[in-house]
Amino acid sequence: MIKLFFNGLKLGLIINLFGFVFGLIVYTLLIEFWLSKPVEPFKIPLKLGTVVDSVRLFDKLTPNRHIRQYWANIENNFSYFVIEYQLREDFYHHESPRLMRWCEEYDCVAHRIKFLDSRTKQFSTFTLDDWFTNQYMIFNKPEYEVFKLKVYLNSLPSGSTVIISEPFSSFDRPQVFQKFSEWVLALRSQHPQLKFEIGLQIHLQWADAFWFKNYWILEKLSQFSKTHSYPWGVSEFSTYDQIWKRRIRGRSATDRLFYKIEGLIPRRLRRAVVLHGSYIIHRDSVKYGAVRFTEWGNIQQTAWFVREIDVDYDANYELFDSSGTPTVLWWAGMRGLKDGQN
Repeated sequence: MIKLFFNGLKLGLIINLFGFVFGLIVYTLLIEFWLSKPVEPFKIPLKLGTVVDSVRLFDKLTPNRHIRQYWANIENNFSYFVIEYQLREDFYHHESPRLMRWCEEYDCVAHRIKFLDSRTKQFSTFTLDDWFTNQYMIFNKPEYEVFKLKVYLNSLPSGSTVIISEPFSSFDRPQVFQKFSEWVLALRSQHPQLKFEIGLQIHLQWADAFWFKNYWILEKLSQFSKTHSYPWGVSEFSTYDQIWKRRIRGRSATDRLFYKIEGLIPRRLRRAVVLHGSYIIHRDSVKYGAVRFTEWGNIQQTAWFVREIDVDYDANYELFDSSGTPTVLWWAGMRGLKDGQN
């Protein structure tokens, strides 16, 4: 009798394991079939943008550094462009006259431009990046930074749009969102000459706490936006089929349990999870009333944080290949934007 019981138990475990593996295979195939297909042209229901810099834009090997052909093939997909590096005081210290001239013909967003930079007059849209997270979440009384921010906002051209861009991970607790809500409303009342938007930064790994802890923020932002007529959007989005957040901390990433588990998961399955996750974020951004969506990546390249982690990391947020042809990740996002209108 005992032997029969254990034989039945083993058979049950084998059947369940087989069913689980079979289910994952079916899920992977269905996601690939569903989200890999090109989407018929449709009217995009929000402002769709991406990042730009001199390296992406200009071919330094050609005379006069002409526009790269692959960039010429993709730029019509977007209505605005966020200057990723060239205006940042903390990262880039060289003038970029070619890029500035290019922006005269395109809608460019000044990202992390230093306070009182003379180039502010060339732009009408600015990001206020991580300010709430870095100040209110770290310092209880950041009086000097508050004063600097006031001077900066007063220096912007009247009628400018300021995107208050914060990472989703800052809103782990509803109390934090409440404090953030009060702050953004106060900013708008203090600076009536400016337009304000809330921007949510969403950078995901294939297995991410966002789905378990922070997904509620989309609906909460939608409710806040409707109540106070305060526009919101996704100010940064990317997603990767490898774990990276845990790799940033510490020296030996390969010793961590989750890193080892990741190595056992087929990359094709992880890629399917990424496609599905990207679809959901794009779809629900439209569903919850986002006014803009910024793809924090476009042409094939490794992740923006790659120098901070181990050399084995090779995932990238590739929406177009080296010729400018859309990838399946692009089509998954576009299907999400389209389905979000339904």
